[in-house]
Amino acid sequence: MICEEVEGLNPALFGQFLHTIRNLYHFRDRNALKSTILVGVSNIVGLAEDNASPFNIAETLNIPYFTDEETTALLAQHETESRQSFERKVVGKISEITANQPGLVNGFAYQLVKRFAQKPIINYADYLTVEQWYLNEAIDKNFANILKHAKEQRAFLETLLFTEQDVPFNIDREAIKVLHTNGLIRKNAEGFVEFWVPYYKKRLHNALYPYTNGEKSRISGDLYAPEFFTKDGKLNIEKLIDQYKQYVKRRGFGVFREKDEQGNFTSIKEAGLIYSFETYIAAFVAEAEGKSYREADTGLGKSDLILNIRNQEFLIETKKYYSPNKFLKGKEQLAYYANSLGLNQAVYLVFAPNHLQYPAVVTEGKEVLREVEIITFLVGYDEEKDF
Repeated sequence: MICEEVEGLNPALFGQFLHTIRNLYHFRDRNALKSTILVGVSNIVGLAEDNASPFNIAETLNIPYFTDEETTALLAQHETESRQSFERKVVGKISEITANQPGLVNGFAYQLVKRFAQKPIINYADYLTVEQWYLNEAIDKNFANILKHAKEQRAFLETLLFTEQDVPFNIDREAIKVLHTNGLIRKNAEGFVEFWVPYYKKRLHNALYPYTNGEKSRISGDLYAPEFFTKDGKLNIEKLIDQYKQYVKRRGFGVFREKDEQGNFTSIKEAGLIYSFETYIAAFVAEAEGKSYREADTGLGKSDLILNIRNQEFLIETKKYYSPNKFLKGKEQLAYYANSLGLNQAVYLVFAPNHLQYPAVVTEGKEVLREVEIITFLVGYDEEKDF
């Protein structure tokens, strides 16, 4: 007997279902059931929270994700059979955002060839169209299940999204067990928690975003996009960030934290910092008729955005300040990342609490690292006043 999508069974009946299968064994002379296979997107053993095992023999068979090479080979089969090809960058982006999860790899590829069936070459712009659909429109049953559990573990999840704390992977910790069982997080090479599939991480950012605070409309009322461009049409990023700093001084960050019905904060402080900047940038991008998209990443505690405005691209990394060493290390990593994306300029925006005395290395300015111009900005905040 093969039961597919078994995680969709009513949780209150799950244990009873398993024990029923076990009991059939005792009446094996009256039935033909020899074995049972339970199929699902979750770890079935993790779902079976029963003190008494219902199994005589139980083994979990995890279907491995594709490798980069296998994803490339799969898409190459389509190219051979249809004479329609993918730009190499598209193949790389599919592997990156899906972490080579078979269902998502096939889903992205299917949407691309379905939407652009008449194009001989599927390009990066086509890929971005499908990515935006997946992030904002696709009804994904797997993600819906992840989101349900993510909301129950919101404080822990936001710690992963907005801080750089190394969290040891311990399956006995309830939040880790639930999020790992449902395919959101995994153990990295150092034994710490990391996000598994960047697509899910991107959607979580969107799902937890405080859309109801009305700040984007407030910001747009003060923005006149042409003022932020030079005479030759180049975006003056320094002026834009300076305006954001002025906004922060007026509004603070508390408005970007979610509250429950009793008025108690349900989200952590760092979430307010990141969402504040992203809301401001979203308002500007809309006024400037540009585009922005989040980069795929499984790391913790930072947010990467790429702005595409008037055919100019800017990579912007936002994060909270922790120490001089992490500040400098993050800058080096950003330069490396920009280099891998083929960009020669990147913005490093760091939220820095006002009560600290910073060494000389922690400063604003421009510098060239790995042939990439890094522009560093420090956005100050007051722990007591702003929160």
